Amino acid sequence: MKLYSFMALVLALSLFSCGGASSDSEASEDGEDMAQSDLPRTLQNATKWVDLNDYYVNASIAIPDETQGESEIMVNDFGETHVSVGEIYHVVFAEMIEGDLNTYISTLSEDLVYTNEIVDQGEDYVLYKSTIADSPMDPEFHFYAIKTIDGIAFEIHDYNEEGGYAESITRRMLDSVNNLKSNNSPS
Repeated sequence: MKLYSFMALVLALSLFSCGGASSDSEASEDGEDMAQSDLPRTLQNATKWVDLNDYYVNASIAIPDETQGESEIMVNDFGETHVSVGEIYHVVFAEMIEGDLNTYISTLSEDLVYTNEIVDQGEDYVLYKSTIADSPMDPEFHFYAIKTIDGIAFEIHDYNEEGGYAESITRRMLDSVNNLKSNNSPS
């Protein structure tokens, strides 16, 4: 009897440590298969897809799963959709009223407190490092993106009340935003 219990325990631990069955694709909530290999490396493990349609954004986004913290999605009084997971992930969607990416980038150079350095830039996003001269504080990394979903332009950025994030965490959030999946049709 002890042998069977021991073998069952070893088998359960083996399956748990391997993550159970593996698959190259993940089914989204609407049943559509999304190949994991099509996603950036930062999104291939420990992520889940969430539908933001109930939060005024007709898209789905890959966010860290429960192993990274509790997820929360909410809309504030200003109509901004906040997607957060624990202390490591917080992305804000707001319908764009005016401006463009170049305007945002030009405001970075006018900052009176931080020196901002562009680390990565694409057609519709910018990743930048913020530092304070002669400060012992670590650099903060941020991103800003503009995405059009079903004809509506959204400005999307990171948010942290206590400063920025490490570069790797900011890149993971930006990868999520750059791999948004527009839902099939507006509801």
